Formats: sequence, C-alpha cells, structure tokens
Amino acid sequence: MTGGDDVPVLDSGPLQNLADEVGPAFAQAFIDDYLQMLPGRAAKILHGLAGGDLRAARDAVVSLRATSAMAGALRLERCCRELEFRIRRGQRLDPLTVKALLYANIRLVVREAARQGHIPQPRSTGRAAE
Repeated sequence: MTGGDDVPVLDSGPLQNLADEVGPAFAQAFIDDYLQMLPGRAAKILHGLAGGDLRAARDAVVSLRATSAMAGALRLERCCRELEFRIRRGQRLDPLTVKALLYANIRLVVREAARQGHIPQPRSTGRAAE
C-alpha cells in the first residue's frame, strides 16, 4: 500500500469548488469538521479490521475516501481507495500496518492544511468556558 507520493497531499481545488458552490463559510466549516474527524474515522477503520468486521472497515474506508476527495486530500483518498480494494478482495490486512499508513497520511494532511491556513476552529460545547 502506498500513500501516493506523486499525488498532492491537499489540493485546494475541491475546497475552492465547494466554496464557489455553497459559500466560503460552508467550505471552512466542512474542512474544519473533516480535519477534526480524521482520527475518529481512522479509528473506525482500525476497529473493524482488528475485530474482523470487514464490512464495518470497508464502510469506514469508503466514508473517509469520499470526504477526503471532497476536502482535496488526494493522497489520503488514494490510500483509502487502495485499502477499499484490498478489503473487497478479502485480503488480510495487518491493523498495525494500516494504522501506521493512515496516521502518516493524516499527519501530512493536517500539516498541509495548517500551512494553507485551514486551521480547525474550536467547537462550541454549549458550556461556558471555565
């Protein structure tokens, strides 16, 4: 499995298209949510693989692949496409290897998003700050 070194980590085109279609505030909220949800989405994939629930792992990979494409995280999208292909073929995947690959790609996406100025905004919890 490769991360696709020839593919951009974060292409601004898809996010700009989203901003043009539905507005910059929505696009910023989308990238904020995407970045904040990355660890949880990866955890769902790993949980499915570790538990032998390939359907859950595949569904989580498809979800991460689709949102990565919308965010312009093309290298992570390619990684997910390869994982999805292997899961669909019934290949046995080592969760530790997949974890290393996913989190390496996630770190790249977060680093590049910060470099491009897409810093996630803190979420309101509905409670007063302490």
